[in-house]
Amino acid sequence: MIHIMLVSIIIPTHNRKHIVEQAIQSALTQSFKDFEVIVVDDGSTDGTKEYLESLHLPITVISKENGGVASARNEGIKNAQSIYVAFLDSDDSWLPDKLKAQVEYLESHPDIPLVYTDEYIEVNGEVLPKTRFQRADVGDEVKNNFLLSGFIQRTPIHTSAVMLKKSVLDEVGYFNETLKIHEDSELWNRISMKYKFGYIDIPLATFRYKDGAEHLMKDFHSEPSKEEGRKYLRLYEEMHKDNMTDEIKKSIEESYNILNK
Repeated sequence: MIHIMLVSIIIPTHNRKHIVEQAIQSALTQSFKDFEVIVVDDGSTDGTKEYLESLHLPITVISKENGGVASARNEGIKNAQSIYVAFLDSDDSWLPDKLKAQVEYLESHPDIPLVYTDEYIEVNGEVLPKTRFQRADVGDEVKNNFLLSGFIQRTPIHTSAVMLKKSVLDEVGYFNETLKIHEDSELWNRISMKYKFGYIDIPLATFRYKDGAEHLMKDFHSEPSKEEGRKYLRLYEEMHKDNMTDEIKKSIEESYNILNK
């Protein structure tokens, strides 16, 4: 009889041969053990696939042509043999009890298909004194939904902190591969239209800024990034055309104002 793993850990990577092993090891050393690790090499040119295969780790490595992080995650989902899916970016890491806490939460809350945790934030090797949600300071009601535009939504859900039921992806669809950025916000929006989210108020992942926060902000204000933001907003508007509340309409207007600065 074939054993179906409870959790599939999906790690997309592109030209991160020098750091992806740290993410993998943080997955393999989880206290919860009923999982598989799927690394999707998104067209790397630095020998990532060959390097990982040389380590002889208990992981599955899938290679594909470069198509962006959304397509890499989707390839992992298609190959996942599990009930739950957890995402881990190749430059991030997990604390040992992350999977255990999230599996226990989802098993005890059958009406909730997605749960995420707080995160430590590391900038250039230094962990900041406040976690992601200590910095955000949002209430419980906001943490349980992601209905507003990702530019306005005050719930900073990062992909490496998420675990969800694979069945909800079959229901609402996978990551939108037309988006180079905001693909995570767009998926959270779609799921949140039907379900509440779960939140664990413990930092169980570490998000890393590879070049510091200033580098990310510079990228955010570049014209290509702004155009990706507009693309996301057009999808968001279409998503809500039949339930355009005043709050959602305001979030769209404010989002365009942010992009047009």
